[in-house]
Amino acid sequence: MSHLLLRALLGQAVFGACLAQAQLPPVPVPPENPITPAKAVLGKALFWDEQLSSDNTTACATCHIPSAGGGDPRSLAPENLHPGPDGVFGTSDDRRGSRGVVRCAPDARFAPDAHFFPREQVTGRRAPSAIGAAWAPELFWDGRASSTFLDPLNQRVVATQHAALESQAAGPLVSDVEMACEMRSPQDVATKLVVAKPLSLADRLTPDLRAALAVDPTYPELFEAAFGDRSITPARIALAIATYERTLVPDQTPYDLGTLTPAQQRGLQAFRGNGACLFCHSEPLFTDHSYANLGVRPDSDDVGRFAVTQNPADMGAFKVPALRNVGLSSTFFHNGGKRTLAEVIEFYRIGGEFPGPNLDVRFSPAFLSPAERADLVEFLRDGLTDPRVAAELPPFDRPRLASERAATRVARYGYGTSGTGGIAPVLVAPHPAFLGNPRFTLGVARALGGSQSLLGFATAAAPAGLLLGSQPLWIAPTSWFAGVSLPLAGAPGLGGSGYESLALPIPADPLLDGQTLYVQAFVFDPAGVDGLAVSGGAALRLFGI
Repeated sequence: MSHLLLRALLGQAVFGACLAQAQLPPVPVPPENPITPAKAVLGKALFWDEQLSSDNTTACATCHIPSAGGGDPRSLAPENLHPGPDGVFGTSDDRRGSRGVVRCAPDARFAPDAHFFPREQVTGRRAPSAIGAAWAPELFWDGRASSTFLDPLNQRVVATQHAALESQAAGPLVSDVEMACEMRSPQDVATKLVVAKPLSLADRLTPDLRAALAVDPTYPELFEAAFGDRSITPARIALAIATYERTLVPDQTPYDLGTLTPAQQRGLQAFRGNGACLFCHSEPLFTDHSYANLGVRPDSDDVGRFAVTQNPADMGAFKVPALRNVGLSSTFFHNGGKRTLAEVIEFYRIGGEFPGPNLDVRFSPAFLSPAERADLVEFLRDGLTDPRVAAELPPFDRPRLASERAATRVARYGYGTSGTGGIAPVLVAPHPAFLGNPRFTLGVARALGGSQSLLGFATAAAPAGLLLGSQPLWIAPTSWFAGVSLPLAGAPGLGGSGYESLALPIPADPLLDGQTLYVQAFVFDPAGVDGLAVSGGAALRLFGI
C-alpha cells in the first residue's frame, strides 16, 4: 500500500470523527515496585541530589529539567557539543549532548580524555525527556534499558515487567561520562548515601521534600520509610527514582483539556492527516514506542538500536520519542541536530537528509502547505505543553541545584599566559567547595608535559595590574599562605599535554563558612616569559551544608 493511499485512508478516519482526544492510559507499574508516597518522595530527593555523582556536580535532574520539557536546558551551549565519530569539533557530524563529569580516576584525580579535558565530558546523544517516560517499554535512544529490571549488584531479576525506568535509572550513576569516576560500582553509590545529608547541596526545597526531611532527615531514615528498613542498596535507589518518575504525568495540556485554539486544532488535523505523524507518534502518548531510521545522519555515525539487537535491519534506528512538552525542548532528534520545531517539520517535508537502505518504510516526504506547517508548529509547541511542566508546578516542582547557583561555583577571573606551543595553562576546578567535602580536587592542565608547577593559595585577590616579574599575578602576595609543588604528567616537552591533580579535602569547620580562597597556577616553562606560563585566577568560596 502506498504512502499516499495510507494518508488518504488515515485522513478519512480522522476528519470523519470529532477532535475529542483520548485520555492517557494508567501508568504501568511493576508489581514488585508499587507506588507509595514515601518511596516517591525518596525518589524525588535522589533524582535532585548532586551527591549521587562521584564529584558532587551532577544529579539525574541536571540533564532533565521540567521547564526544558524534561530534557537538558544546556544543550545549545558550546560546552555541550560532542565532536561525533570523526573526533573533530566544527564538522557536520557534531552532536549536542549533555555535560557530565570531568574524566576522573577512581581516586578522583583528573585524567585526560580524547576530546574534552580539562572540561566536562559530553554524552554522544541528546538527553531524552524523563517526563512521561513511565509508559515506555524500553528506554535510552537505543532501548538498552529493558522492562525487566536486574539487580545492579548480582544481575538477579528484581522486576519482571514495566520496569524500564528502573533499568534506566541504574545506568548514569556508574557512567564515567555522566556521573561517575572510572570503575565506580553500584555499591559505591549506595555506600556514599549512608553518610550523605540529603539534598544538602540544593536549596529552595519543595514542600513535600521539606516535610519528608523534617521527619526523616537522613537517607537511611528515608529508605526505612520507603522500604521498611534502613538498608540502602543499588536496586532500591533505582526503585525509588523510578517511582518518582511515575508521578510525572503530563496530562493537563490543551490537547487533554479540549482547549486547543483554532490554529492548534488545524495543526492537530495536519498531524493526523497530511503530516502522517500518527504513523509513529500515535495518540494519546504521541509515540508508538517503536524505533525508526529517518536519515538524520548516515547509519555509520551511530548504529542506534543495532547495538542492542545486532539485527542489521535496526542499523541507524532510534527510539520514537513522545511529543508531549516537545515545545519546551531546545534541540531535537537523537543528535540534537535541529534547533526548532520548524526545522524538524522541514526535515520531514523533504523526506530526511541521509537516505539509506534502512530508512523506515513509514517515512516519506510530508505534503504540508506553509499554512499547515505553521499550524502544526503551534499544535506541537503549545497544544501539547502542560503548563505545570513549563512553570515547574507540582508534581513537576523541584529544588534548585548547586550548579544553578553562582555562589556555589568556582569563579574564574584574569587570564593566563602561554608557554610552549603557545598554550596557556588552566586550573581544573569543577567541584563545589562545600565544608566536609572529602574529595575536593584541584588540577592543572594544558601545561608543559613533564614540567614542574606550583599552585599558589591566598586569602585575597591581587590588585589589578600586579605583576610577578612580567607575569600577571592574580593572588595577593600579602595574603599568600600556601604553595604546593605539583610535578606534571604528560608527554615530556610537549606543550599543552601536562596535567596533574591535587586532592584537597575540605574540613567540616563552621569557621570556614563563607571564606574564599584564591588560587593560581605557575608552570615552569622555558618558552614562557621569565621562564613561566601562568593560569588565570580562581576564587573558591567555601560554604556550609
